[in-house]
This record gives sequence, structure tokens and C-alpha cells, in this order.
Amino acid sequence: MRRFLAKRTTPLSEHHQPNSVSGRFAQIAPWLSDSPIAFDCLPHEDDYWRAFTESVSRQRLAGLVLAHADSSGTDVPSAVRAALRDSAARVAAENLHMMHELGCILHAFNRRGLSVMLLKGAALNLTIYQHADLRPMSDVDLLVRPCDAQRALRLLHELGCTRGSCLIRDDFFPKYHYEVEFFIPSARPVRIDLHARPLRPLRLARIVPDDAFWEGAREVRVGSTKTQIPRAEFGFIHLAAHAAYHGCSRLIWLYDIKRFTDAFAEKMDWALVTARCRQWRLSLAVREAIAHTEAIFGSICPRAVTAELAGHCATWRDRLTLRHAPRDSSSPISHVVCNLLCTPGVLFRLGYLAALLLPGRNHLAELYKRRHPGWLLCAHAWRIVRGLWRALAAPFVKFAAAPAR
Repeated sequence: MRRFLAKRTTPLSEHHQPNSVSGRFAQIAPWLSDSPIAFDCLPHEDDYWRAFTESVSRQRLAGLVLAHADSSGTDVPSAVRAALRDSAARVAAENLHMMHELGCILHAFNRRGLSVMLLKGAALNLTIYQHADLRPMSDVDLLVRPCDAQRALRLLHELGCTRGSCLIRDDFFPKYHYEVEFFIPSARPVRIDLHARPLRPLRLARIVPDDAFWEGAREVRVGSTKTQIPRAEFGFIHLAAHAAYHGCSRLIWLYDIKRFTDAFAEKMDWALVTARCRQWRLSLAVREAIAHTEAIFGSICPRAVTAELAGHCATWRDRLTLRHAPRDSSSPISHVVCNLLCTPGVLFRLGYLAALLLPGRNHLAELYKRRHPGWLLCAHAWRIVRGLWRALAAPFVKFAAAPAR
């Protein structure tokens, strides 16, 4: 390997300090930073490189790691480079396949006159990531206006797309749930998450206007058709809030924020960003995502922006929503309680609770597989028992999984 030293070289060991990078990102994060890694600080043990390659490939970040290594002049062992190239090639193939299938879907939406917006990975691959192997996608996120949700559902069914897991009721989307899952029929099925709202928490359904992210949307081309993506200011808000409401649990989400601000920070109207964060009650979430991103990659936005966000009032409902959102799927009962406590509108909350207490047959049939006289009653009982068991067992599971001190 060739020795590489530069003025801004950052020793790998510095990135392992608990105050700079979370332990879960410490192995890979230095390879995505702007500061080159000092050759002298790179371990030479085979075990390190084996674990590094497995971790990078598992997170499908091989293309990004190689791109940063090449741009900084940091050499990588030939065997490691070959394994990373194979992983990056798989990401590129998956992305190209998804974008091809997406083009067909968008063409059908355009023929029906249905406005649709791309979010997250697909939008970023069309704007800030220049090569197909850089930004992995596990699905395609499409946003439609709530008033167009039923037409979009019918169209996807007509196109032969199959529905994913059933919601608790057929009418739960879009009023009480922000997305539904579909799979495009092909040799390698592509998952589509059809959104009627860009963010998960039910509280935001009553605060963020239906057309909030559509203001000033930009047009982009996908294959032979066109679609829309959010304007830069709203794209930043969405990336940051989405990461925060998922616990900033994936390195790629934080890197997206960093890469996005690298591309658009100088052109963005930061006053509009802070104003909309205040109006949509997203200041706390966006500020948390910024803090996590800057802990790894350094400053990404003007100090005045973070100071303005910090000065916005955050209620206990904002805090509870943000803290619980990453645990929604693992703690369904407390998720419901959080929604009932934090969502504005008494009648809206009563309707939400009624929908939960009276689930649809499709949901019960998926939950309880056996068919016999009275199976519906058994399905209701099993649903209650399972929910209570998960709620009661969660603290014990968490305790058992905690490392011994």
C-alpha cells in the first residue's frame, strides 16, 4: 500500500473517540469523511480488514468507501478492494434495475395525470450521487397528495403490483397511516413505499399541511418520463426529520444530509428552512439530525441556523413523539398511547382509536392463519394477547440483551 499524508490527514484512532462518532459508526464513518485517513493509522491485521469488508458490504456502502479512498489517495489492500468492487457492482445493478422499473411506474402515473414526487434514495440518486454504485436503495419512496391516494392505489393494482403487509384496516391509509407497501412484479421484485405523507408520526398528519412539500417542487427526468422532487430546502428538512424519527440509526442517512448540504447549502434559503421547521413542529427533529451528522462529518450548515432552531419552542409532545418514533414497530401499545397523547384533535383521535379497536378481516386473517368457526373471535383474542405479551416482555428482553458491566 502507498503511504499517503496530507495537511488535513485525520488519524483513524481519533474517529473512535466516543465524543466524536457513535460506536456503531466508528469503523466506517472515517472512510466517508472529507479528511483522508493516515496510512500509519490503518491496521494491518487480516481480521480488521475482514470485519471491515463485511461491515461495508452489509451496509452496501462499498461504492462510497472506494470513491472516498480514491479521491483522498488512501490505498486499500488489493483483496479488500476487489471484494468492495464486487459489492459496489451489486449495488449498481440493483439501483439500475429499480430505476428502470420506477420509470415504467412513473410513466403510468403521468398518463393518468397523477402528480407524484420522489423522496430519499431515488431523488438523491438523480441529483447528488453521480454513479449508480454510490447510494444503495432498498425501496423506492413515492409521495402523492392524500386526495390522490386512492387513485394511486388503484393504478398500482392495475399495473399488477402486489400489496405488502395488510394495514389494520383497508381505510387506515391515508388518514391514519402515512404509507403502504407494494411490490412491482419482475424477475427481481422492487418494493414501492407509497406515501400520502412524507413523515411517519401521526402527530404530523394534523400539523404539516397536505401540500407542504409540494411547494416549489423541482422537475427531474427518469428515463423517458418526468417526475418531481422536493425543492432543496424541503428536501433537507425531510432528510433530517426522517433520520431523526428513525433514531439516526443508519450511517447512510446522516451521510445523505452531509452530501446534500455540500451540494445545496450555498443556494438554500436557510430562513425558509427555519420558518417551515417552526411552522411544522420539526425544529427539534431537524436539530437532532444536524447534531448527529455534525458529530461525524463536521459543520454542515451555518451556526445561525442551528441557533435559530434551538430557540424554537419544543413541547413535551414534540419530545415524546421524537423519542418514541424509533420504537414504534417494536412497542405497538406504547406507540398507540403516544399517538393518542400527542396528536391534535379529539375527534381525530377517537376515530383513530376506533379503527384500532375494530380491525379489518384482512388484517385479522394475516395475523391468525387458522380457519374454523369463530376464527374471527379467536383472532381478536390472539391480537390482544400478543400485544400485551410484547409490551410486558419488552423490558425483560432489553435487560437480557444489555451488555454486562
